[in-house]
Formats: sequence, structure tokens, C-alpha cells
Amino acid sequence: MNKIKVLITENFDIYRRGLQTILSETSTVADVKAVKTAKELFQEFKKSPEAICVVSSNIEGSNIHDLMQRLQKIQPAPKVIVLTYSTDINHLNQSLKAGVNGYLMKSCTAKELESAIIDVNNGTKAFSKSVSQIMADKYADQAKKPSAGNKLTKRETEVLKLIVEGYTSPEIAKMLYISPRTVETHRANLMNKLKIKNTAALVRYALERTEIG
Repeated sequence: MNKIKVLITENFDIYRRGLQTILSETSTVADVKAVKTAKELFQEFKKSPEAICVVSSNIEGSNIHDLMQRLQKIQPAPKVIVLTYSTDINHLNQSLKAGVNGYLMKSCTAKELESAIIDVNNGTKAFSKSVSQIMADKYADQAKKPSAGNKLTKRETEVLKLIVEGYTSPEIAKMLYISPRTVETHRANLMNKLKIKNTAALVRYALERTEIG
């Protein structure tokens, strides 16, 4: 696997240096640079537009919407992970609408951050489990509302919600008191109905259609 370049933007010196040290010690990251402000991020991103940007939610000199717009002028599809202390619904919604690829709690482990960087680098979205829970609950609530475009059954919606939360088929089977084979059948039906080819795309489908707020 090719190693990944990472750009960290964090206001607080201790946290910024800590992230840089942790990621530098992984086998995944080839080069990690850490800056304090949005202005510095833009300067470094121009040099390495392929880098994964790991950005604090309270970045100095910008908000997430403006930051994404500036990055998109440099690279049309920037890969950005937001690190935050809060699961504030409004900020989460703004970040998703702005086009971020990941949204993690600052309480996440080093391994979780590394995994998120790998996922985003591979083109999939990455969220802390607590964030996925919020999004899955919102999607489930929306799916229950009458809609001409809503073709999913109640059970399919339950299975999709648990898939988004990161549970495996055996785990879902135990939670819903059904067999793993039945879960796989529901998973296959979901993919068929939604014209989706794999589980990663299934998760993206749910996340992209979740309106938080």
C-alpha cells in the first residue's frame, strides 16, 4: 500500500504536535505536516493537493464551509477529515453539506484516526461511531416518513441503520433475532433496490441522504 501524505491543522500546540508524532509513527503515513491556521493549510495544500487534510473544527481563520470552498479551488475533490470535541448537529450538518469526507471525535484512538485516513484515502467516508449513530438514527426516522420514493421495508431500514453503525451481519442477526443468512438476504435486497454494488456504497447512500437537524 502506498503511504499517505497528511496535513494537520490544529490551533493548540500540544494537540497539534501530538497528532503529528502519532501519525508519523504509523506505517501508513509517509509525510505528515502540521500547521496552526487555515492560511497555512492553504499554502501547504497547494504544494501537496493529494494530501489528506485533518482539520480541527475550531480552525483559526476560517469556518468549515469557507475552508472547503478554498480547498476546492486548489483541488476539486479535497479529502478532508474534521476532528471535533462535539457532536453538535448543526456543525455536523454543515460539514456534510460542505463535502467533508470524515467527521471524528477528538476522543478517538490513534488507530481509529489511522483507519479513517486510510478509508478516506481509498474514497470512502469515515465517521466516529457516535456520529454514525446520530446519522443512522436520523436516516431511520426519515425512512419511516411516508414518501413515494421510499421503497424500503421496515426490516430493511433496520438492517441499513445497523450497517451504517458498523455492525457485521452476525452481529445484526443477534440484535434482530434473525439468522445471518436472513441479514445477507436483506443486504442483497437493499443493494438491488438501491442499485448499489457493495456495502461501502450502501453506507454512503444512507449518509448522503441523511439531513441532520
